[in-house]
Amino acid sequence: MPMNDSQSTSALRRPARTVLALLLAACAACTSLTPTERPTRDTAALEERARAAAESGSLATAADLYTQLATASSGTARIDFLLEAARLAAEYGDTALARRRVTEARSGATVAQQQAGTVLLAKLELAEGRPQAALDMLAALPQALPEQAQRDAAAVRGQALFRVGRPVEAVRALVEREVWLTDADAILANQRMIWDGFSASPAVPAAAATGDSVVDGWLALAPLTASTGQELRRSLLGWRQTYPTHPAAAGLLAELLASQRSTAFPSQVALLLPLSSPQRTFALAIQDGFMAAHLRNANNTMTSVRVYDSARLGSRAAYLQAQLDGAEFIVGPLGRTEVDQVIEQAGFVPTLALGYATNDTALLRGFYQFALAPEDEARAVAVAAIAAGAKTAVAFVPSNQGGYRIRDTFRAAFEQAGGTLLDSYPYEPALQDFSAPTAALLNVTRSRQRHQRLAANLGVPVQFPEARRRQDVDMIFVVVADPGTGRLIASQLRFYGAGDIPVYANAEIFNPGSTARDNDLNGFIFADTPALVSPDGEAEALRADLQTYWPARTSLARYYGMGFDTYGLIASLYANDGTAWSRRGLSGDLSLDEQGRVRRVLPLAQFQSGRPVALDILSLQPIDSGRLIGER
Repeated sequence: MPMNDSQSTSALRRPARTVLALLLAACAACTSLTPTERPTRDTAALEERARAAAESGSLATAADLYTQLATASSGTARIDFLLEAARLAAEYGDTALARRRVTEARSGATVAQQQAGTVLLAKLELAEGRPQAALDMLAALPQALPEQAQRDAAAVRGQALFRVGRPVEAVRALVEREVWLTDADAILANQRMIWDGFSASPAVPAAAATGDSVVDGWLALAPLTASTGQELRRSLLGWRQTYPTHPAAAGLLAELLASQRSTAFPSQVALLLPLSSPQRTFALAIQDGFMAAHLRNANNTMTSVRVYDSARLGSRAAYLQAQLDGAEFIVGPLGRTEVDQVIEQAGFVPTLALGYATNDTALLRGFYQFALAPEDEARAVAVAAIAAGAKTAVAFVPSNQGGYRIRDTFRAAFEQAGGTLLDSYPYEPALQDFSAPTAALLNVTRSRQRHQRLAANLGVPVQFPEARRRQDVDMIFVVVADPGTGRLIASQLRFYGAGDIPVYANAEIFNPGSTARDNDLNGFIFADTPALVSPDGEAEALRADLQTYWPARTSLARYYGMGFDTYGLIASLYANDGTAWSRRGLSGDLSLDEQGRVRRVLPLAQFQSGRPVALDILSLQPIDSGRLIGER
């Protein structure tokens, strides 16, 4: 039936009113959302922002962002985001907001999500001072929970048991929880929870045997929570001797002592050196450099240094005695074997060992290592040779573990920079005639063998006036124990026609105590400490001190400089907060690697006119107009 004008107008208005109503409803929906709950189209980017905020400690911001994610999501994802917002709100103390988010998450939650919400509500009960209510809520949950919910529930249960005066049960719950943890930080946080729990418990238990050595160890720690300062240090050391393999005997105890530090520099430093051993000469040089730095530092007048003879006491006993005497920082012992001996006791007091441990120590907190390692020299040589255009190399090293270790370090650095180590030839360090190994190094032996085979096959003498050396080598890396060995090898290299090949060596090629010119070593390039190769004002003062007060120790300048640098490293290591640092020292440009080892970047020098001349590491050109090292 045809519509009249009024009906037509009404029909036209109805869709308009419908659209208007829909728009108003949409606007109402928009205004019902708070500014932090409006959905975003790019939820992936928003989730990344939320995670970043949580990791940086901005928990309130992260909770708001997860609430936005929940608003923009549906199904189980929405519930997960709400629960995460609740967890974060609980972490920064807004229990009311956390409860609202858990309540919102109940609608449409899976069984696992409902259980996670219950654990969160129990945590809120605990936070609001109702530990028994938290325990009652957890008791209603099934035994078999998802792994994350199980860990969270155990944490709440353990803390609640401490609050209601049941510390033994609390320790058992948290010890069991630690079994499920794999992250070192999470394990440390769990151990801290037990330590803090003793302080929060109205009934601190006396040490008693429960039959579980881990639980017994924790109960023995409980009375110590009331101690501080030196009393706490001595008590913890005594506890550790009784429970040396207890899980808390490393990370937690080190953290407890670190929390007692109130100054930027330790008030007592222990120096462990083998003063009554065959290494006495080197140990005294290190001690002299260390004390020189200590006396020169006017800011550390309140710091005392106690020296322990690790040769007389034994490294383990000296290390333990230093801790018992109240050392806040330990330097030493000296040498790889001695360092290995104290590893089991380490991680308790910040330590700078004077040598590299055999085993990996990356997870050992507060344990650092410093050595005049020839491996650092090998790395410097590799970098310099590549910068000079070398692509291929051969190495001539002593046939012992140290020689092979230096060779392997050189190979890794040289090949990482794009070079190739073609061959490596070992030699016996006690040799006085290096003609045979040098001939093998340069393939002269093979050349002669080919000549002999050719003569034998032809059956007549063959003119072969000179064996030809190999032509595929851009550089030779020679490792020596002293300049005398270097001179013998140098003469053989020249004899076999290798005088035009650049030869690099380790620092032992140079004796800083010798005033004689060593023309046999002309052309040799080596890496050495800045104190000897590129001295600054402080290094020049070191040399003047040695020449004035200890002229016989000039040859030990490297060890004196090591002692000087060791003292300078204490401030950086004692207050180490994990940030990267580097500093110029007498022993090199020093920095800390992931193993806790102090690495050195070294300058170069070359023998010219019988004395070393400092070189620019990139151009290998003389520095300071070729002034000979040691000249004024």
